[in-house]
Amino acid sequence: MANMYCKKFRENHPNVEFETLEDNSILITNCWNDDSCTFNFKKSSSAFTFFNNLILHEELLAIYHIKEQLYEFIFTPLSSEFLRDFKYIFAGGEYHLYYSKPSKAFEKLALNFRLNDSDGITDRAFAFMRYSQYFSQEKDRGNLYATNFFIKGDFNKLQFAEHLDLFKHVNLLMSYYDRKSPTIHICNTTDADPSNINVPCKLKHSSFPSIINSRRLNSTLLDLIEAARTSTSIRLKYIFYYQIIEYASYYYIENDIKRRIENVIRTPDILNSDSCYQTIIELFSDYLKNKSDAQRMEKLLIDFCEYEDIKDEIECNISYFINDIQFEGGLTIKKLFNKAEDIHSAPNGIMGIIRKNIDTIRNVLVHARESRENTVISPTVKNNILLMPYLYLLRRIAEIIVLKYI
Repeated sequence: MANMYCKKFRENHPNVEFETLEDNSILITNCWNDDSCTFNFKKSSSAFTFFNNLILHEELLAIYHIKEQLYEFIFTPLSSEFLRDFKYIFAGGEYHLYYSKPSKAFEKLALNFRLNDSDGITDRAFAFMRYSQYFSQEKDRGNLYATNFFIKGDFNKLQFAEHLDLFKHVNLLMSYYDRKSPTIHICNTTDADPSNINVPCKLKHSSFPSIINSRRLNSTLLDLIEAARTSTSIRLKYIFYYQIIEYASYYYIENDIKRRIENVIRTPDILNSDSCYQTIIELFSDYLKNKSDAQRMEKLLIDFCEYEDIKDEIECNISYFINDIQFEGGLTIKKLFNKAEDIHSAPNGIMGIIRKNIDTIRNVLVHARESRENTVISPTVKNNILLMPYLYLLRRIAEIIVLKYI
């Protein structure tokens, strides 16, 4: 029966499943491609017809009313009425934005909501849980006002990507005028699977040491590595680990030159030795050759890191290093090896190639684009996953530098 009365809805949502239960009710699952949101309706024609006027975009915590060209974003019951109502002129279109009580269609969904928490509770499911409780307790709602956010406009002439673009503009402007304003939750969806990323670990080849000996390490580098370790943002982690290399590469070259010149100056017969003057000249010449940030960093990596030190990080996620990595936004990071077997004998200049790739990723994350190609790494879930193999590689390099840096 559900198939008969929900034909249009099923055409728009091929992944939604309808199942007839033993009590003849209909269980509807995978709405919004969200396993935690299920709905249970009694088996009658009137129970399903309203579905045909709905589109459930997985990117949004919302329902779209097709005939009305109206988005209804799930908000929450409030202790007082929220009466904000305004028009928004954007890209030649006029949109009506307002807060109001939920639609009848939304109320039906909330009353028939059933939580499936086998894979955790999503924000969408949590919002429906609150509304399900609210609508089912008609006599015990207190002084709460059911409130959703609506945007009405000529959406039919726009592609869905343009809908999302509009909502991002709305979020910016609502927050601009009211720092406490609710905003539209836009979910990142991706086909990338984080389970394909392996976490490298030294214990893979050896047991945990029974005795560890360490000297006191540089406090600035320790603070940076702690900030990287505790940050919840993959992008911030990457930037903090990079700053370790950036800091160390600058002061390492400076201190190395200083130390070597001091050694020459301490030579007892320096005033009678032309070779001492020649050595100082050569040291300054080397210093000037390694003046650029890229040269400093590459020298640091070569002096501090052996290929064997980072081989596990590469081997653990080899599929990402034998293929070009294409980020959403256009940036491409070239592969390190042609095939998996190549990792056992590192090619000449491998540390330089790694340094260049690490540097390119950092520049795009910080400056929002790669200067020469005008390409970016868009802030998406898929890109965060694609960043992880290089994040792990950078983390190991940063740790080695912190441990060896004097």
